[in-house]
Amino acid sequence: MTSTRSALALCGVVSILVLGACGGGSGSGSDAEEKITLLTAAMPETLNPIAGYGNTGKGKINEGLLTLRGGADELPELVPNLAAAPPEVSADATSWTVAIQPDVTFSDGSALDATDVVSTYEAIMDEATASPIAGDLVNLRSVEAVDETTVRFTLKQPQVSFRTLLLIGIAPSETITAAQKVEESVLNQEPIGTGPYVVDSFTPERLVLTPNQRYRKKAPQVEKVVYLLAADDNTRVQRMTAGEFDGTVLPPRLAETFADRDGFDVVGSKTADWRGLSLPPDNPFTSDPAARMALNIGIDRDEIITGVLAGRGRAASGFIPPEYGEYYDPTAVFEFDRDRANQMLEDAGWVRGKDGIRTRGGERAAFTLMYRPSDLLRRDLSAAFASQVLELGVDVTLQGVDFAQAEPRIATDAILLGGGDTPYDVDSQVFKMLHSSYPEAGSFYDNPSTFADPEMDRQLEAGRTSLDEDSRVAAYRKVQDLYVRSPSMVVLAFVDHMYVQKTSVAKAWDGTSTLLEPHEHGTAWGPWVDIDLWTARDR
Repeated sequence: MTSTRSALALCGVVSILVLGACGGGSGSGSDAEEKITLLTAAMPETLNPIAGYGNTGKGKINEGLLTLRGGADELPELVPNLAAAPPEVSADATSWTVAIQPDVTFSDGSALDATDVVSTYEAIMDEATASPIAGDLVNLRSVEAVDETTVRFTLKQPQVSFRTLLLIGIAPSETITAAQKVEESVLNQEPIGTGPYVVDSFTPERLVLTPNQRYRKKAPQVEKVVYLLAADDNTRVQRMTAGEFDGTVLPPRLAETFADRDGFDVVGSKTADWRGLSLPPDNPFTSDPAARMALNIGIDRDEIITGVLAGRGRAASGFIPPEYGEYYDPTAVFEFDRDRANQMLEDAGWVRGKDGIRTRGGERAAFTLMYRPSDLLRRDLSAAFASQVLELGVDVTLQGVDFAQAEPRIATDAILLGGGDTPYDVDSQVFKMLHSSYPEAGSFYDNPSTFADPEMDRQLEAGRTSLDEDSRVAAYRKVQDLYVRSPSMVVLAFVDHMYVQKTSVAKAWDGTSTLLEPHEHGTAWGPWVDIDLWTARDR
């Protein structure tokens, strides 16, 4: 599993249904009970939608007004879920009116109405609750119940991408206490939702879901989904090999070890999930624009993808992947040129010393690169980057550091990050990483290099507020052009998410296809993203 938009988010801990389970697998359908058991890398600390859990439109417990529909190689559509129809948007895109489906019932028997939607969004917006996704709603002025089945969202300024924020899961108003901190909410351990599943049991090591008997649609045929925690990658390999589980999530190189094993399928999912490193503004070397450019053109991203990702990823120069269609500019890339990078550093006064490391004015071309110690992929990406830039005369020291320790060091030390939390509109993919109002307006990992360019701000704001698609396309192409001329980070790759599943599962069930995935991933995604819609094959 991975993250939401909190300090835990980019760490990959909270807002997804990623989990695992004990007990034997059931992909063959031999059990009397139709059960799927999954082994996960991280267990959510909370199941509360107000804390951001399941806020990407595919929640199994709490559902949003909209949900995702699409294929593995395309940007998903946002389609009505709890909403009765697509939102009615005012001509200036500042008013969004949503009709709610009638006769929808929460798992506790209470009826869904506009008050529940209003209470959920107001709780997230309330500073007193300290919701980790409050920053996503900074442009929301108010939310009100027009009548029992209609909600109106009023924005401070136009925001075409606001539809991505209609994916947030809805909780019953009766369970929401005004000004209550999210960590004190009963919903953290005992969520109540309108989705296909309810929580049977939940501990720090194990989560069990069973069908919601009040679900308005066809009951899930998979009658129990069990998730068990195994944080260590190698442990998950061993337990999958032993046949204990139906599936798990693994780093690419470990997933590939199952490619030739009988009885297992390796499933790769394309993503908008990028990996890259910040360039701290208070470090003498990384604060130099010439150094930032040299670091971007002086690394061989394809080599990193082959070596670290086992070919399971795509080189990335910025934050926008090709799935954005005409919004993506294929010419806005950093062409690998180590000779040019070396010359650029020489011209900027960074001269190699006897030890091979460059210096200027007594300052070394050196910095510390932090990474989450439990994440082997981030560790390996950090090591590959450090190895390559050493050839440029740059000394990078690697250090495994948790996010709580990393935050106060973000101005002086680099950090290996991941992003693409809500990538279903180009605005939500790039705004927080490049607009000068961040990180102050969000979390420390939003625009961690404190990049500030008035022209970049203007183009990002034009893309966010323009109602004309051609104007939006032009704005985001300009954003990419500006970025490759003056980069704030070193983005390395869009990583494929890799899963291993027993062959018997796909033989037993229809519906095990994948979606284009966000940063959040794990056993809530992959071939199990629509597990509630699986139908049994003839057996």
